[in-house]
Amino acid sequence: MHKNILNQIVTNNNFAWDSSLSERPEEFVVKLSKKSLIELHNNKDKLKEKKIKNFPSLIQNIILFKKNKIINGPGLFVIEGVSFVSFSSTEIKDIYLLISMILGELLEQDSKGSKLITVKNIGKSLSTGGRYHQTRDGGSFHTDGPHWNEPPDILGLLCINPAFEGGVSKFISVYTIHNIILQLGIDVLEPLYNDFFFDRREEVSADLRTISKPIFSFQDNKLNCRFLKDYIISGSKIKDVDLSTSQNISINVLEKTTKDSNNALNYNLKNNDMVFSHNHRLFHGRTSFKDSEEIGKERELLRVWIKTNLN
Repeated sequence: MHKNILNQIVTNNNFAWDSSLSERPEEFVVKLSKKSLIELHNNKDKLKEKKIKNFPSLIQNIILFKKNKIINGPGLFVIEGVSFVSFSSTEIKDIYLLISMILGELLEQDSKGSKLITVKNIGKSLSTGGRYHQTRDGGSFHTDGPHWNEPPDILGLLCINPAFEGGVSKFISVYTIHNIILQLGIDVLEPLYNDFFFDRREEVSADLRTISKPIFSFQDNKLNCRFLKDYIISGSKIKDVDLSTSQNISINVLEKTTKDSNNALNYNLKNNDMVFSHNHRLFHGRTSFKDSEEIGKERELLRVWIKTNLN
C-alpha cells in the first residue's frame, strides 16, 4: 500500500458533504459586514489603486471567511452581488481584485502572464480541443491548473453575466469522492495516489509538454487532489505510454462518481456574485448553457488563481 494514503472514511461534514449542502446556503453564502461596505463606499476613489492596506475592515472580513469557510468549512464562500448595487461595474471588478489580493497572491494563468482570465464561450468545444473556459460545454469536473507544478490554492470567479439558460456552477467535495472510492476497495483507490502524466498544453516548450503527478496526495493530515481527465489522456499520448488497466479503472470510477448529482452542490451565479473555492479540496464544473442573443449579455465570468497559506 502507498505509504501516504488516506485509508479511513472522513465523517467531518465540513469536509465530506453531498448535494444537500445546496439546501443550506447559510453554510457558504456570506455577507460583507456593514463596516466593510461603508469602508468601500467611503473609499471609492482608492479602489483603482488596489492597495489592500486602505481597507482594514475588509481585510478582517475576508480573512475570517477564508478561515471559517475555505479552510475549516465546506471549502468555498459566495458573496452575493446584491451587496454591490451602489457600485459601478468597474468598481465591482476592483473590489473583486482587492478581495482576491487579501486572500493571497494572484498567479499568472497562461504563458502570456495573464492574472485575470475571461471565462466566456467563444464558439469552441471540448471535442475539438477548445479550453473549457472558452466553451459552453458542461460536465468535465476538475481542479484548476493540474498541469502546473504548483496548482492554485484558491479559485476565484466573478459573474459579470449569468447564462440565458443553464450554466449552473457545481462543486464537489474531494473528500466525499475519496470516501466513495475507498468503499469500493483499496485496489481502486491506490492507483490514484501514483503518478499520471498531465499534458501541460501550450504553456511550455515541446520538450516539457508533460508533468508527472498523482491525482490524490495525503500529507500533513490533509487530502489534496489534482484532476482533469482530458489532460491525463492527452499527457499519456504525448509520452506514448498507455494507462494501465488499474489506472483506467480508477480514473473512470472517479469521473463517474463526480457525475453523480447526489454528490454536487449546485449554485446559480447571479450578476456580480463572487465565489472563492479551495482548489485542492473541491472539484468544480457547470452545466452546459445557452447564451443570450443580446449583444453584451452573454455568460461571462472573470477568473483568478490565488496562491496562499491554507494552514
